[in-house]
Amino acid sequence: MSDDAWRPAIARAAAALTSCRRLLVLAGAGLSADAGIPTFRGSGGLWRNYPVEELATPEGFAQDPELVWDWYRERRLQIAASQPHVGQRALTLLQQHFPAGQVLVATTNEDDLLERAGVNEVVHLHGEIFLTRCTTCSWQGDDRLDNALSFLPCPRCGARVRPGSVWYGEAVPIAALQRVAGFDPDGCLVVGSSCLVQPVASIPLELRLHGHPVVEINPEATPLSELVTCSIRALAKDALPVLVDLLTSATVREQARRVT
Repeated sequence: MSDDAWRPAIARAAAALTSCRRLLVLAGAGLSADAGIPTFRGSGGLWRNYPVEELATPEGFAQDPELVWDWYRERRLQIAASQPHVGQRALTLLQQHFPAGQVLVATTNEDDLLERAGVNEVVHLHGEIFLTRCTTCSWQGDDRLDNALSFLPCPRCGARVRPGSVWYGEAVPIAALQRVAGFDPDGCLVVGSSCLVQPVASIPLELRLHGHPVVEINPEATPLSELVTCSIRALAKDALPVLVDLLTSATVREQARRVT
């Protein structure tokens, strides 16, 4: 989509979201893809090279843990070598300067690019790739320095350790879902998410059903596109800085005040 095509949609999106007091940003793989992190689906997606059953299920890990760990160590190194882009940094500005209230950023991405961009309190709905945790007890450790924890047994109980990702067939951490529910959002910005995986995919739908504005940024149509308040066909790194600039603009705030 050209600039002339998506910029009017940005203005409509800002008008829809500017009165929100508790804005939920729901970030998917497309946000990290703009920083060079491969997505799992679509052209060049990771699942085109590896079967999900081998690398992201408890059964696959039990069958060949070293294969799984080799893949995850490689992904960790790739993420560590990547840098946050302007769209991710724009979310930090949105948190700091959002005029109407609070901004909570929740993501299905496992990487740490949002944290490195300066976003505060990122809710990881599908786990964190740089965590290494025990398969038996509750121990976990930050392994972003050198992957060393992935080569050792659990220091607490001696059991095998695994990546901190949420695998297929596993439940989303209840604490993450409770954090989103407890935030009680009155608007949602969905960025780079295919909205295919439950229960996360139902979050923007529920908000829309309750009459709250939902804005989508995605270069491709998704199952959510026809249901949202406004759908912006653009890359996150291009659209987010423009949208954040409008949302934090004194002019937009004044226009919203006059309308209400």
